[in-house]
Amino acid sequence: MQANAHSFVCATSKETSETVCLTSYKTPRGNNDLLNSVTIWEACRATSAATSFFDPIAVGRYGEQFVDGATGVNNPVREVWDQAQLAWGPEPLEGKVKCVVSIGTGVPSLKAFRDDVFNIGQTLAAIATETEQTAERFRRERGLLDSTGRYYRFNVARGLEDIGLEEAKKVKEMAAATRRYISSQEVHRQMQACAGSIAGREC
Repeated sequence: MQANAHSFVCATSKETSETVCLTSYKTPRGNNDLLNSVTIWEACRATSAATSFFDPIAVGRYGEQFVDGATGVNNPVREVWDQAQLAWGPEPLEGKVKCVVSIGTGVPSLKAFRDDVFNIGQTLAAIATETEQTAERFRRERGLLDSTGRYYRFNVARGLEDIGLEEAKKVKEMAAATRRYISSQEVHRQMQACAGSIAGREC
């Protein structure tokens, strides 16, 4: 990674239930105390601390506890935009941004689980819907990016909907579903256009 590259992850504060961006850089209104005290592995652990599988992690000099970023932010595209705005100043970003690429983790199934499983089915269905709603809201809000070929959303439509967070052994199924998705003519066309946008030339 370049020395001046900006990166961040989202985590949820257990104390306030708010989304916190753990950044690799200072921001005008940021968590600079966490920047100076949280290690890379702690930030990774905080953003992936899914409550169904991991305990919260305490980080920083005050021992603030964090849980999975997806608890509050499943699709962080708007957080990316906000962080870019903080980094580049108050002027509109649309004229400065060459390309925004949003990559999903697959469109989940919305079928509900049995009613006796603590309503987890309804919760997962809401999360699945929220990620795509966020993508669509961003597309509408930043219509200039979309209309000028500078916003792309890629998300495997079929094949990943029944694979849970804990099923890492199903990597073959994930690879096959992803390969089928990117081999479609429409997705291939979008990927070519995306590559051209990033490279700063027409495909």
